[in-house]
Amino acid sequence: ALREDIESSSILDPMEIDDLRAANSEFNLEVWETIVEELKMVTPNGKATYPEFLSVVVRVMRKLKGEEFTIQLGHLLDRVVISELERSGGGDFAKSDEEEKNFDGVGGGGEDSTKQGSKIMETELPLSFLLATLSLALHGTVADRIRVLYDAMLLSSSNEVTNDKMDPNDEQLKKNKLVPGKEVCQMIQHLQNTCQLVPDSQIVETDSKIPYQTFRVGTGAELTERARKGYGGKEGGEGVTKAGEGPVSLEEFHAILKSRAVCAWGECYVKKAGAMATSDK
Repeated sequence: ALREDIESSSILDPMEIDDLRAANSEFNLEVWETIVEELKMVTPNGKATYPEFLSVVVRVMRKLKGEEFTIQLGHLLDRVVISELERSGGGDFAKSDEEEKNFDGVGGGGEDSTKQGSKIMETELPLSFLLATLSLALHGTVADRIRVLYDAMLLSSSNEVTNDKMDPNDEQLKKNKLVPGKEVCQMIQHLQNTCQLVPDSQIVETDSKIPYQTFRVGTGAELTERARKGYGGKEGGEGVTKAGEGPVSLEEFHAILKSRAVCAWGECYVKKAGAMATSDK
């Protein structure tokens, strides 16, 4: 029942995500990296409103390939971001499917936003979340997707001081290109909120075991801990990282995403040898 609840409440279904990637065959790594370089210059605090973020994306894409080059089926990205804004306390911005397509975001060009809608769009979101959302449209391999998400965390950790064991401004961390554990937890939460984790991986046990075991939806931090300390967090379980907490390498981030506890894009179902193996052909 909980699995069905997760599926029915999902903002996007897997087919929509597949359609989104297929429709954006020209949105490749080169375009992505150019957008990120521009974002580095205009978002020094690692945050932006959705309209600010979109203005950079659209400006770069048009500069690269002309006025017609944009994110196709962009209203799907709008839907994800609006849901996040509502979740973070921005209010109710519910729209019909037709209104959604006319929303003045990446998926539309209308000017019918209400005052409430305009207000919610003034809320800043972490750049890491906005990039995780944009990655839904990236036309590339799973390995490409993992790397751009890792780079997004590196960018975020350079802009924000966290309470992780190793300070993100530490020169050794920067030299080794490691990501603070807190950033990894946040990215897993972003992937969960943008419908990029399979339902089964999100289900965790509660403390209630009498008369029978009950379950709930886990948080990004809990799913990350389950992956790093062993599935289910049980004593003796084998984690996918060298340490149960602290900074994470690109290879370890890949292992977390591929673990049964997280299972981004269904990668935990791929039976290929090698820590960095993906479903890519």
